[in-house]
Amino acid sequence: MRTRCGRALMVGLLLAGLLSGCATTVVRQENMGLPTAENPEYLAHPFRLVALPLHATGNILRYGLVKPFYFLMNMTPDFVGLSLEEQQYLRERQDAWTGLYNKQFGN
Repeated sequence: MRTRCGRALMVGLLLAGLLSGCATTVVRQENMGLPTAENPEYLAHPFRLVALPLHATGNILRYGLVKPFYFLMNMTPDFVGLSLEEQQYLRERQDAWTGLYNKQFGN
C-alpha cells in the first residue's frame, strides 16, 4: 500500500512538473509561436534551466576528453580493435584538425 501511494505521488508530481511549463499567466505576443530570449518566459521552464548547463558540460567533455581519446587510440588501432571505417574517420578528422591548425598558425 505504501509503495503504491508513493508511486502515484511520484507520477503525479512528474506529470504536474511536465505540464507546468505549458501553463502560463503571461499574455503571449505574436512571435511566430516560439518563445525567444527577449521574452521573459524563455528561461522559465525547469527543463531549460537544467538543459543549458548540461549542454555546455557535454560539449566540454566531448571536445576535451572524448575526441583526444579517439585521436590517441588511432595510433594503436589493432590494440583497441577499431574497424577500417573508424580508422578512416579518425584519419579524416586528424587531417582536418591539422589543416585548421596550420591555417590558423601558418606552419
